[in-house]
Amino acid sequence: MIEHEIEADIHLPQEGCIKFPVQVRKYRDKENGEEKSFISYPRREGKNGWEDVVHPSPEMRGKIICAVGEAIKKEFRKDIYLPELDSVEVTPVDTAGYPQNMKAKICGMATVQVCGLTIRGLTVKQGERGLFVNMPQYKTKDGIYKDVVYGTSREMNEKIEKAVLAAYEKEIERRRQETE
Repeated sequence: MIEHEIEADIHLPQEGCIKFPVQVRKYRDKENGEEKSFISYPRREGKNGWEDVVHPSPEMRGKIICAVGEAIKKEFRKDIYLPELDSVEVTPVDTAGYPQNMKAKICGMATVQVCGLTIRGLTVKQGERGLFVNMPQYKTKDGIYKDVVYGTSREMNEKIEKAVLAAYEKEIERRRQETE
């Protein structure tokens, strides 16, 4: 069974708002083999097994189905219409001074322009499995690195990484040819 986490915001006619996660679950009908889906509401384990904690009226069930449908459409749209990157600039960094035992070495700094924003401080790193890109980060008090800016989807992050790595490889090749 395939599950997709969808968060639905349901606005009630009274003051305030109720917000809860639902799951859209898919299954294959045993009789005709057709793929079907249903909305699974929040549950918890009680004395007599699992129990639903949300019981919508038929009218509210319709509103929830509409809200879930809109959330699914929004999720698909953000990946279909990825914006173009206006420009990508990469400056290679000399890694000669890095200790040999480092897990990842910074080998380039990048700036990307997208959606009218100029994002500086992307890093190209050489790790054990090859080159990869980090978005601009800061270090927390606990020593954990957190991204300051990032794409709204995995696909957007991958698009940025692919463009930065292509620009990095192109710049490395250009510099290699200059020294020949």
